[in-house]
This record gives sequence, C-alpha cells and structure tokens, in this order.
Amino acid sequence: MKVRELMSAPVLVVKPTDTLAHAKRLMLRGKVKRLVVMERGRVVGLLTVRDIVSRLRAGSPSWRLRTWDNGLVSRVMSREVHAVSPGTDVNKAVVMMLDRDVSSLVVLDGERLVGILTKTDVVRHFSGLLGKRFKVRELMSRDVVTVNRRQSVARIVEMMEECNVRSVVVTEGKKPVGVIMDRDLAFAQLEHPEKGVREREVRYTRKVERGGRPRGRYVKYVALLTADDIMRRDPVTVYPDADAAEAAALMMESGMSGIPVVEGEELVGIVTKTDLLRGIRRAGFE
Repeated sequence: MKVRELMSAPVLVVKPTDTLAHAKRLMLRGKVKRLVVMERGRVVGLLTVRDIVSRLRAGSPSWRLRTWDNGLVSRVMSREVHAVSPGTDVNKAVVMMLDRDVSSLVVLDGERLVGILTKTDVVRHFSGLLGKRFKVRELMSRDVVTVNRRQSVARIVEMMEECNVRSVVVTEGKKPVGVIMDRDLAFAQLEHPEKGVREREVRYTRKVERGGRPRGRYVKYVALLTADDIMRRDPVTVYPDADAAEAAALMMESGMSGIPVVEGEELVGIVTKTDLLRGIRRAGFE
C-alpha cells in the first residue's frame, strides 16, 4: 500500500507571517492538530499543537503561562519538515514516524504539496486488523504520566515536555477521572475576557530578621487554571484483555490520542496511537 492511498488532502496551510491566533482558528475550524507552513509556494515548516504548547511557558515565571496569540507562526513553527512522496510504501512511512518521533509526514510530489500522512490516517485504516493480532496489554504503555485535579496547567505543560508525552491522565487515587491532551492545552482559555491572564492574588509574610516579627508583605500572582478546568471528564477506557482494534475504534470515535487502560476502576496503563503504530509495524500489514 502506498502513501497516496491513506494521506489526507487537501492540506490546511499558513504563512510564516500569520499570527498564532489565526493559525489556532484554522486548526479549530478544520479539526486538525497541524498546519503546513508555506512561503512563495514552498513548504518551509510545520506548525503543530505540540509546538504551541512547548512555547506556552517560554519567558514566563514557573507559576504562570504566557499566551502567544499575537506572535507570528515563524516564531513557533518547526522548520525541520519530514516528507515522503505519494508513492512511498506505507510501512516505510510508519517506520519513519516511529524512528523520528513525529506524528505526521508531509507528502510532496517534487516540491509540490499534495497531502499529509498522520498517525490517525494509518490507525484508521489498519484498526480492524489489529484485533486479529494483538490484545491491548501487548501494546499498551505501563508508565502513565498522571496528575491530580488541582495540578496547575503550567506544571502540566512542564510534565509533558519533560516526559515527552502528548497526554496525561487525571486521577483520584488510582481511578482515572479525566484526560488532558496537548490540544486541550494549546486551545485552553488562558485569558480572562476583561482582565487578561486569569490570576489570583496570594499574600504572604516573612520575617525580615531572625527572631523578629513578620513584617515583610509580598504579593504573588498565579494562574488560576488547573487540570480540573480543562480536562476531558469521564474518559473512555479499555481493559487489558480487549482487542487492540477496540482501542483503535475508541480513539477514532472519541478523538482521543490515548485511551486509559483499567482493571476494575484502577489505572494500569495507557494505549496511544504511537503504541498502535508499533503494533502495525510489528505485524507488517499490507
């Protein structure tokens, strides 16, 4: 099977001089997580929700997120573009995605943009075959990045970057109660409609001298947004002994990039599109 048979086309594009606000509106309207950046008819970069998330904290204190909506696409986009031709074998494209840790490949016919191949495209096509080969437990990741409801969004951004993941599971005890994906962070309402960045005042005192009376008063502002504000509540889950095809179908239906794996109500793992792609590579589907 060739890339041309699975790729998505046409492709939404932006210019390096467009604002991030414009790019995010395009993503939301098109229900996509990436835009190809073009200049003078040539592909010069790729803008993904992950690029947007990685810039949220840039230049800001650790307790506060910075919005970049008025910034230019050129400041945030990835300039390294991974491309394939329409005639590339899909299995080769899958290996490229996994080896290079990318979620999509731009499809070029010479220098002409003709489509884009994403993990979603591949999983959607092969999902029915996965159940004939794998149980969820054979593909799932057992190390899950978890947070509680009160975790700040700024810290969640940090954790995603540090752990190189695109989603975290919100838990109460060992029970999953929500999921936060990179696009939830990218499109989070970080600004108050009247007051700008949502924040609260925290007042505290400290002793100026050893043994002295507390007399130094300081004010600190912190972002109000927490996991509870933006998480997808009551996420769909799957059991370890379920067919991998069931997990793939749940991803396609729910739009989730990762499905929590549970035994009873206890979180034991997560199965992601990357995990499913590894299964597709192992099986060598044609």
